[in-house]
Amino acid sequence: MRRRELLSFVPALLAGSLSGCLDGVGAGTPSTGTTPEPLPPSGYGSLSEFDAGDPFETRQIGEPSPAHHHRIVVWNDDSERRPVSLRLRDVSTDDVVFAFEPTFPAYGTLLVEVFRRSDYVLDVDPPTDDGRLLGIRRDFVDCNDSATHVAVRPDSSVRARVVSTAVACDVGSATVEESDSESQTGSTSAPAEPSGTPTPTPR
Repeated sequence: MRRRELLSFVPALLAGSLSGCLDGVGAGTPSTGTTPEPLPPSGYGSLSEFDAGDPFETRQIGEPSPAHHHRIVVWNDDSERRPVSLRLRDVSTDDVVFAFEPTFPAYGTLLVEVFRRSDYVLDVDPPTDDGRLLGIRRDFVDCNDSATHVAVRPDSSVRARVVSTAVACDVGSATVEESDSESQTGSTSAPAEPSGTPTPTPR
C-alpha cells in the first residue's frame, strides 16, 4: 500500500486569523458537587507508522465549526476485511453519540469529525481481541488541527495516539499524550510555521 502523509485527507488549515480559541478546560463540566468521570488514556501502545488514506465512511458530531474540531481516525491495518465495533459516549451527558459496527475494507479508514466540545470515551472493539477504551478530552476539540489516530493491527490489537498541528490558534498550548507503559508520556507544543505544510506532532 502506498505510504501517505499523516492526515492526508484533512482539509487545509485556516489562515491563522483565529485567536483566543482555547476555552477553559472546565467549561461545561458537571455542576459543583459532582465528581467528574476520569477519562481513560488518550493514547495506547506504540504507533510509529500510520498509513490511513481517504475514509470509506465519515461521521460528524455537532455542527461544523472552524473554532472547534477534532478528528478521530480509525484505520484497519490489515489486508483482510473485518468488522470493528465502535462506540463514542459523551461523558458530560452519558449519551452514546454513536454505536455501530462497520465492516472495514482492507486497509480501510473511518473518519469521525468532532465539532461539539465535550469529554468523550471511545470504545474500539475488534472481533478477535479485547477492546480498548480511549479518552477524547474536551481541550482536543479546539481550533488547532488535531486527530486521534487509532490503528487496529492484523492481530486485532489496538494502538492509538493523538497528534496536533498547533498552528491555527494564536495562543500556545502544551499537549500531553497519555499511554500505557509501552509508550513514552511527554509534553510538546508546535508553534506556527510561516509557510509550508505543518508537521504533526504528538499530543
